[in-house]
Parts: sequence; C-alpha cells; structure tokens
Amino acid sequence: MRFKQFYEWYHRDRKLPKRVITSKNFTYRIIISVLDKFCKSKEVLDIGSGVGTVDFYLANKGKRVIGIEISEKAFKVANKSLKLFNLEGNVKFYRTDFFNFKSNKRYEFLICSEVLEHLKDDKLALEKIYELTKKNGLLMLTVPSKNAPLTKFGVIENFDERSGHLRRYTLDELRSFLKENKFKVIFSKKSEGILRNSLFVFKWGSPITRIANRFSVVSDTITFFDNILLNIFGESQLIVVAKKI
Repeated sequence: MRFKQFYEWYHRDRKLPKRVITSKNFTYRIIISVLDKFCKSKEVLDIGSGVGTVDFYLANKGKRVIGIEISEKAFKVANKSLKLFNLEGNVKFYRTDFFNFKSNKRYEFLICSEVLEHLKDDKLALEKIYELTKKNGLLMLTVPSKNAPLTKFGVIENFDERSGHLRRYTLDELRSFLKENKFKVIFSKKSEGILRNSLFVFKWGSPITRIANRFSVVSDTITFFDNILLNIFGESQLIVVAKKI
C-alpha cells in the first residue's frame, strides 16, 4: 500500500470529537504532560497532526498551531472540529506531504509524534525538521520502542505491519540519530508499559480505552498499574525533547 493510500486507510473511521481533550485524557496524557512542561513557545508546528487532537489542546491554552497532515480524511475532520471548537484563529491545517511543505518561518517548538517510524527516509525528515526549527528551538519526538514487551514476545508483528511501522528505535539509537543531525536531547522518557500498549494494539482494548478517555478515575487507575508494569517489563514508546544546536 502506498504511503498516501495507507494514511487514508488509517484514518478511515475518524469521527468528529465532541470536546477538546484534558490533561487526564488516557490516550494522550503522557504526551500532554511533556508538552505542558516544555512547550513554552506561542507558536507550534505539528508534523503529522492527524485530526488535530493535540493541536486543539494547545490552542485552548493560547498557542498558535500549524498542523501538517497528508490524509484528506483526517484533514477534513480536523477542520470541522476547528469550527466546532471555535479555534479558527489559533490553528491552521495544511494538507500536504511534509517533504513538500514550504515555509519561510522557523519555529521554536515542533512536534513529530508517531511519524518517523512510518517514513522510508527518517534522516531526510530530520534534516527538513532542522531547517524549520529556530536556533535553540525544541523538537518533541515520539517513536515506538524496540524494547516493547509485546515485540519481545513476538505477538505484534502484524500490528506493526498494519500500522505502517518500518522500524522501531532504542533510546541510544534515537540519541545518536538526533546528535548526527544537530539536535541535543535534553529530556527523554520511556513510556507505555505492556498494559497500556495492549489496549492500543488489540481490538478488545478499544472499549476500555474509550471509557478511560471519558473518566479520569479509570485513566488514573490504568496508568498507575501500567507504570508498575513499565518498570518490570520495559517500555513500548520513547519520548524525547531535543534542542537544535
């Protein structure tokens, strides 16, 4: 399946969200915690913005966000949500391949979440990101980990194939990769234990995830037990914040 076709398929069932997420949202709470700590800039570039979930959260806090998304379906849902949430003055979406995105602006904070592992040339992508980043600007990057317990147990090869994952990373590989491309990692986090990862990987996890996204007590409870399992079995996701040098 070609790259653009894959993302149309991936976003085929996206629906209009009813509300802007909070920091307790189960799906995004780990990423949001990192953004709340490091995203101090008023202007943000989100590479692979999907239906704009994170962008609306940031815009609701007064940020001005540019979202880049290749999927027409996700782009349309994002723009409908933009009107629904009355955030047109804070967010603008562009439907384009990131490699074709052109801008004279340089950004102080960039997000590239769950994107690099899908790209054939992750080095070229990071070079493009470097060009779009201001001096001393920050990049928040998230990728799947090679150390994921479900990967070690050999039960998610089909998931990686379905999800369009071309590779996974270790934290050392990610640090070296960023250093080679003139970024210095200033923060790193191993996240998502086997419980949380299973809820996203297997179909039976979908209804539980929806409940956790709706009720913060469920989100908190699952997160508590997942953090214990994370320390025992290892992480499924890596999050880094890197500074352009």
